[in-house]
Amino acid sequence: MNLSKYLAEVWGMTFVAVSLALMMKPKRLGKLIAEMENEATMFFWGVVSLVIGIAMVLAHNVWAWDWRVVVTILGWLTLAKGLDVLLLPDKMKKRWAKTGNQKWSMLLVTLLLFGLVLACLGFTA
Repeated sequence: MNLSKYLAEVWGMTFVAVSLALMMKPKRLGKLIAEMENEATMFFWGVVSLVIGIAMVLAHNVWAWDWRVVVTILGWLTLAKGLDVLLLPDKMKKRWAKTGNQKWSMLLVTLLLFGLVLACLGFTA
């Protein structure tokens, strides 16, 4: 349970910080999306996502019917994203191109709220 709490705190605080940073400087998001066209950048972030995902899955593969499963699912999604970026970079570029023009404010608010809930679960569970 201690690992679950710790990882919920880390993920939650990260989501809060990243969403607030992007809300405060919305032009930064456009630059980040444009940078994903660079194959070296994509490869680097694919490797980072893969390593984080593998570490999460190996350390926390808890399929309990409570809030801890959210941490497990985040690990698996991170692993899948890393593999997706590394193995299917052209598909990923197309997805980024499609989402580049969408409004991100709702997604960032959702990410902020999810991060707050996750951090709260970690700190109070």
